[in-house]
Amino acid sequence: MKKVLFQVILTLLTTTTLVFPSSLNNILDQKGHIRATVRDAKTNAPLEYASVTVHKSSDSSAVGGSATGVNGELLIPNIPEGEYYLKVSFIGYDKTIVQNVKITQDQKEISLGIIKVNPTPVNMNTINVVGEKPAEEYRLDKRVINVSKDNTAAGGTALDVLSNHPSIQVDQSGNVLLRGSSNFTVLVNGRPGVLQGSDALKQIPANSVDNIELITNPSAKYDAEGAAGIINVVTKTVAQDNMSGIINGGIGSRDKYNGDASLNYKTNGLGISGSVDYRKFSNTNNQIYNRYSITQTLNMHTNASIRQLFGRENFSTKLGLDYTLSPTTGLSLVATYGEVDFGGNFILDAIDQKNLPAASVNYTTNFETLDITSKYFQTVLYLNHQFTPKVDELTFETVYTKVTQPQTRISSEYNTDSKFENRSLQPYTRDFSNDTDRKDGRIKLNYSYKFNDVSKLETGVQFNLAYRNFDFVNKIFNWNTNFWDVNPVFTNMYDFRNNIYSVFFTYSNKFELLGIDYQLGLRAEQTDRLLTQKTLGKDYSYNQTHLFPSINALKKIDNSQQLQFSYSRRITRPFEGALNPFPNYSDSYAYVIGNPELLPELTNSLELNYQNTLSNGIFLSAQTYYRNTNNGITQTALIGNDGRIVLSFGNVAKIYAVGTEFTASIPVAVWFRLDPAVNLYQTGLEGNLSGINYESNDFLWSSRLRSTIYFSPVTRFQINLNYFARQITLQGNIDPIFNFSASLRQELFDKSLIVTASVQNLFNAGKVNVFSAAGSGTNIYINVRPEAPVFNITLSYNFNNFRNTSKVNDRVDINANSGF
Repeated sequence: MKKVLFQVILTLLTTTTLVFPSSLNNILDQKGHIRATVRDAKTNAPLEYASVTVHKSSDSSAVGGSATGVNGELLIPNIPEGEYYLKVSFIGYDKTIVQNVKITQDQKEISLGIIKVNPTPVNMNTINVVGEKPAEEYRLDKRVINVSKDNTAAGGTALDVLSNHPSIQVDQSGNVLLRGSSNFTVLVNGRPGVLQGSDALKQIPANSVDNIELITNPSAKYDAEGAAGIINVVTKTVAQDNMSGIINGGIGSRDKYNGDASLNYKTNGLGISGSVDYRKFSNTNNQIYNRYSITQTLNMHTNASIRQLFGRENFSTKLGLDYTLSPTTGLSLVATYGEVDFGGNFILDAIDQKNLPAASVNYTTNFETLDITSKYFQTVLYLNHQFTPKVDELTFETVYTKVTQPQTRISSEYNTDSKFENRSLQPYTRDFSNDTDRKDGRIKLNYSYKFNDVSKLETGVQFNLAYRNFDFVNKIFNWNTNFWDVNPVFTNMYDFRNNIYSVFFTYSNKFELLGIDYQLGLRAEQTDRLLTQKTLGKDYSYNQTHLFPSINALKKIDNSQQLQFSYSRRITRPFEGALNPFPNYSDSYAYVIGNPELLPELTNSLELNYQNTLSNGIFLSAQTYYRNTNNGITQTALIGNDGRIVLSFGNVAKIYAVGTEFTASIPVAVWFRLDPAVNLYQTGLEGNLSGINYESNDFLWSSRLRSTIYFSPVTRFQINLNYFARQITLQGNIDPIFNFSASLRQELFDKSLIVTASVQNLFNAGKVNVFSAAGSGTNIYINVRPEAPVFNITLSYNFNNFRNTSKVNDRVDINANSGF
């Protein structure tokens, strides 16, 4: 099947490349065509996907039209001789008319140069609010979230912006799920950081974000990693020569502080940018844990109260240089240095009852501290050269990253009385430490060729090189000698190599008769994985090549409606901690060990999406999707012979999900807007774990309601409600989750200063109840109560309409859970 699909894709690529450009050129030769560039009249920024229609001057009938490209470029072919006018339409902008466009026998090619359009003012009696883009827009291979629609853009992070999107779920610990999956890739301006997930999003100030792209079915030009797709954070750019800057600061309840500053200067082809960022946060979390186990040797009941306090402090600084060597050649260089300190404490009071009902009862208190200190340095070099301007381009990019990440976890387990007050004088004390050294490299060479304004071929090669060195040491304090004894059961060393070698091809064009923009792609990736377990003296290797086809299509039905279709194949490779066959953690309740035989997950995904912009300002969209995953990597929980839970990983699940997301933006009144959304989906999974078959099918749903009240053009109040229905896991389920937050945003001094006050987890919302069956006869119940409420006040000041000048972004992300 793979070979057949591969041949079909190649045939389509070859046939379309050879035939279609030729036919389009014939059309251009026979009739006239119109070229132009559409830009924002105030910022001079290009407008992508602005709708332009051509009308006869005599009767206003439409004879053709098209949408602008990524740089605002426009081509409308197949226009007969005659006199016309153009109508330019774009959401949030005035309709613009261009008169006196004539196509004659002697002048078939019309170039209108730059067409500038103005933002739309919406008159609300005494209130004058500038028209806004919709909260979400479609592109050929992505959906774009416009950050300006959310109050959190004033002083939060990219994670805060995403938490209000229906496709995104953020749990009480800040972990992010994209359509129910944590297997996604985070990019910043198309480039990955050191690690992924919520840590990447927490370090990006929302004020520096222009938009966020949800690429749930990425084309072949993107890395295939991440089953659920890609979250690409696009930062602001500058088009005019000036000096600009932005300063943000904030304070929140229970020791939460943040501050960052960026300064950009651009003149005569030279751009210099610099930034500094400091953030300090602490979070509390309380849990109730109940476990009931029946084994061949004993019956157990464990009841525990858990209190957690974790903090994160990070600092980073960046310096960037962009230089235009010539009108066709550019150079960018960025260097970043940062430090991240993640740590906290964990207190567990437990009651253990064994051999029920005639139980023996033990009371214990476990104190645990965690400290992870990471230092990183990253450089990015980017070169681009156009052999023929606006026709073909060669880009080269190289990235080097070095991270040192020592970690220490110390736990002390005391025997206590029934009130957890009188503790034993000699607790069972262990020290888990790990010195991690990481080096990553990325080399990328891409070439693109535009046959014409609608037909484009892209190809490229890429090498992702990753090397890790781990040195785990476990020590137990000896109260007889007052020294630490090394415990060989958990002390081990291993090296890990994970290199990915890739090549891709994509071809974009347009079926003129059907009015469909499309893109076909094929990517090949070879995985070269080697885990060298030095302590065991064994190597575990994996070497395999996979093919990843992609199809994307976009149909504009009219000026307000569009359809989007996409297909992609994705891969999720296991991380090194899940592969290490050596036990890496243990206490009286849990035992953690990796599985070196893990295979990558492979996911196939289909989407069909629809969006409509009604004349009364209502935006409607529906996204339908189907996703199936083989070799699903699942964390497993089984009861060992000693009664402890053994946590590991396995390819034990086949997973599917089919669903629909409905979103809308409704102007109820000139001063009040509702943005509702609901996600309905059917999910199922099946697997076999230790001879036990697991299978579940369930209908799930989640919803979001954002309400915005405009008190004035510069004052808005916003309420966000989020609800996530019951979720199914391989060995259990998660009860419904409800979140409630509110914010007030005030703009001052012509929007140069923005003040935002917000509160999250109002009314103690965000509680989570989890059930898991860790094998036959074992049930686990966990109740999680996150910190509530959380208050924040943020201030943001910018001058000269701050935009980020750099062509590259070097955001480095540290995973606080790596290695444990």
